[in-house]
Amino acid sequence: MTSETVLVPINVGSETDRAALFAQLAERAGRGATIVFMTVVPEIYLATDTDPKGTIEAMQEHAGVLLAAVAEAAPFKVDRQVVRYGPVAPAILDVAGEIGATLILINARQKGRAVAYALGSVASRVANHAHCSVTVLRH
Repeated sequence: MTSETVLVPINVGSETDRAALFAQLAERAGRGATIVFMTVVPEIYLATDTDPKGTIEAMQEHAGVLLAAVAEAAPFKVDRQVVRYGPVAPAILDVAGEIGATLILINARQKGRAVAYALGSVASRVANHAHCSVTVLRH
């Protein structure tokens, strides 16, 4: 029996209904899969006199708190939580490689009829460049 490692990128800034995501993950967790939640603080450019490193660290800490709340709400065990900073799709792909993910389970938002048949840009880039299987959940 091979062990499955599922990477689940979570947009902690979105109040998305995660019921479908949790249902998929609960089934996999029940079969012994390792579940890894991650979030990415998108790269920002600060044109101020503030301490950019301190600001970025504070943003990562806050994202970690929000990610922990999502993990706590999950009806299954989340084995690991990862917070990264930078471009979102490459960060997801990097973490997938680091943890040996066998599956990335990612949400894709639809933003209207004009894009009803298109994936979100992050989900699309992840699906096109991942070295493991990718399941995209639309909502």
